[in-house]
Amino acid sequence: MWKRLWGARWAGAYAEQGGTNAVSPSANRFDWTSLSKLRSWWDRVVSKSAVLIFMAFLLGRAEILGEISPFALSLYAVMLRLKKGASNKVMIALLAGAATIHNVGYVLYLIAMLLLYRGVYTLLSRKKTVGLNMIPFVVFLVDAGAKISFSLALGDLSRYSLMMAVIEGFLAMVLTMIFIQSLPIFTFQRGVKELRNEEIFCLVILMASVLTGLSGIQIGSLSFENIFSRYLIMLFAYIGGAGVGASVGVVTGIILSMANLGAVPQIGMLAFSGMLGGLLKDAKKLGVSTGFLLGTAILAVYVKELPQMMTALAETLASILLLLVTPKVLTEQVSRYVPGTHQHYLSQQDYARRIRELMAGRIREVSNVFQELSRSFSQLAAMGQQNRDEALNTTIDVVTKQVCSVCFKQEQCWDKDFYQTYHAFRDTIEIIDAEGVIVKEKLPSELQKKCVRTEQVIPVLHQAVDVIKRDMQWQLRLQESRDLVGAQLQGVSGIMAELSGELRNENHLSADHEEHIIASLEQLGLSIRSVDIISLDEGKVEIEVTQTAAADLNECEKLIAPLLAEIVGENITVAEKHTLEDGYLTASFRSAKVYDVQTAVTSAAKDGKILSGDSFTTLDVGNGKFAVAVSDGMGNGERAMQESSSAIRLLQQLLKAGFAEQLAIKTVNSVLLLRSKEEIFTTLDLALIDQFNARTEFLKIGSVPSFIKRGREVISIQGENVPIGILQDIDIQTVEADLKEGDLLILMSDGIYDSPKHVFDKEDWLKKQIARFATTDPQEIADMLVELAVRINHGKIIDDMTVLVARIEKYQPEWATIKLPGMKRIKQKKEASMNPVQIET
Repeated sequence: MWKRLWGARWAGAYAEQGGTNAVSPSANRFDWTSLSKLRSWWDRVVSKSAVLIFMAFLLGRAEILGEISPFALSLYAVMLRLKKGASNKVMIALLAGAATIHNVGYVLYLIAMLLLYRGVYTLLSRKKTVGLNMIPFVVFLVDAGAKISFSLALGDLSRYSLMMAVIEGFLAMVLTMIFIQSLPIFTFQRGVKELRNEEIFCLVILMASVLTGLSGIQIGSLSFENIFSRYLIMLFAYIGGAGVGASVGVVTGIILSMANLGAVPQIGMLAFSGMLGGLLKDAKKLGVSTGFLLGTAILAVYVKELPQMMTALAETLASILLLLVTPKVLTEQVSRYVPGTHQHYLSQQDYARRIRELMAGRIREVSNVFQELSRSFSQLAAMGQQNRDEALNTTIDVVTKQVCSVCFKQEQCWDKDFYQTYHAFRDTIEIIDAEGVIVKEKLPSELQKKCVRTEQVIPVLHQAVDVIKRDMQWQLRLQESRDLVGAQLQGVSGIMAELSGELRNENHLSADHEEHIIASLEQLGLSIRSVDIISLDEGKVEIEVTQTAAADLNECEKLIAPLLAEIVGENITVAEKHTLEDGYLTASFRSAKVYDVQTAVTSAAKDGKILSGDSFTTLDVGNGKFAVAVSDGMGNGERAMQESSSAIRLLQQLLKAGFAEQLAIKTVNSVLLLRSKEEIFTTLDLALIDQFNARTEFLKIGSVPSFIKRGREVISIQGENVPIGILQDIDIQTVEADLKEGDLLILMSDGIYDSPKHVFDKEDWLKKQIARFATTDPQEIADMLVELAVRINHGKIIDDMTVLVARIEKYQPEWATIKLPGMKRIKQKKEASMNPVQIET
């Protein structure tokens, strides 16, 4: 329909001009093709630069005090540098804007000045002597030089004109610096994550300068300049608050007063109105509008007469209408670049999540590298070991080459009677392998009948078997080392994969949860800077809260932790807190365990010496497990202490890093083997307590039994593993038991267990002694066991003695949870749990 209407219109116009023919269909199609091309050109070229062209048009109209126009050259110079492709369109828009308020002579002068700058810039660019920092000084020289040259050409050079030329050149230089900071936002030359304070002020100056180009454009008594300047102030007050609104009001008022001295009284009014509007920003656009209107009305009453006051209020109402119809998408997009706003906070969170996603991907790639290395070592270990048949064949080959190859019966033995000869040699090698030596009389009968060189064969067989056995031993050691390295690489890969998974899980958490927590904490009167949710997995909640330094440092325990406990639906405790350099307090909150472990240790060195060969550790592994361990080094004194303490320290670090328990113990075992050529071993008694269900895993490596005291009942836990540091490859067996609230777990070294020399069944004797203890205090029990061991040996400390006691208690939060009206709980993610095989106790 539209095509027919346009075609009829063009046909009618052609007929009115005296055309003899109507518009033909082909001509009609041609016009529409041209129109389509025009529209495509407009979308591709003009629309992308529409904002810049509009700004250039208004800046071409802008003046200062009706005499100075430094805006045109500054804008053109920056555009020529930042977006050269749009510089010609900007130049045309500048000239078009200047032509609306100036005469032809000034327009020609402006053309000459812009072309002069372009020539100077092109010349300097070819010599590569002009950078972005040099452009303002070039603008100063061109602007001032052109002004002076124009005055000379008119014969009107005076001190006043010279001073005004220098002032205009200086203002053009300053505006160039400002435009360099603010125009990249419109030219999309860089991805802006946030605007610095100076960039915000440069942007406001640019927009206020553009508004001066609206001077003289009115609808009745309403000035476009005043309407859009107040709209600009309200927009920034709505985005940034009172401080930003007042600052934009001052800057806008100053720029407008420079263009029109009659606007000087507006500086205070705009600043005050912007501040009031910003103070009511929580009431959204309506609150900002009310505050700005109130500020305008208050000051207008005292500053202006009634007609001017009514005009000012009408202009304010018009700007309010513009603010109300401003799309939410625009305000949110601008807010992303202003620090301190909600949208900027969300954009920063998005940026941080993208960084974490990138880190998770990189960590996953490194994990895959370690996984592939582990597979490579496993394949090498599988291929590296020489099996028994290959060893036998190698030994027979050696004998064949050294003895049989020069024997006259070689053809008879190895060609005609191959199988009989082969089995005879095989039986002989097995006898040597079993007994270590063989004599001629013990040779297999088949070999005695056929072989005529047994005296030469037997020594060669002994030598070959010794060599092959040594090779196989070294291959076995190498295989064990490869297995261990492969397992360690697999462990590192697993840890990194788990870390990558945690980062990815954290990435998918919604920022709404963080905002909900901030709002709830602020209801308690706390000043919160930020909340970062690291994990919301059930039992593994981790939240980091940053607040201004509180007067009461116990606010975290008394207020924040109880409130978080109510929000997430489980007990929360303060893991750590520290004060930052800028005065903020950062605290980490984590899931409180269902069970709490209280430990106590008593130790005594042999003969009352200072150094004990026993070592111990109590460690929160970090994944909901609590580790207690006792290590007893071989012998006594400093050397035993070094071995046991090094084993404990290494085990502690491996468990803390996330290595599996058995892999960690195997690593410690290998380290002890490599530390010295001497035979050095260490016992290790390790218990891992799950603080969510009290299930305990015991790894007893050459250690004496442990005991669980449950009221009057005492349960022993035993293991059959050899000490670490003796064998290259150890098979670790674990024992699991379920502890209950109030249970006492007792680990001890052999100095305590072996102290009753006169007792045959030491385990039963210790169970009876422990059952008699009425106290449940861990320290008292540890002290009494050491005292009992010393007293039963007539006051002598016959060996290093260490007792570690752990009591299992239900966790009791110190403060009750806090529930606020309207507060909602956050849904937690539940992890699939695996139920290991357990032993009932």
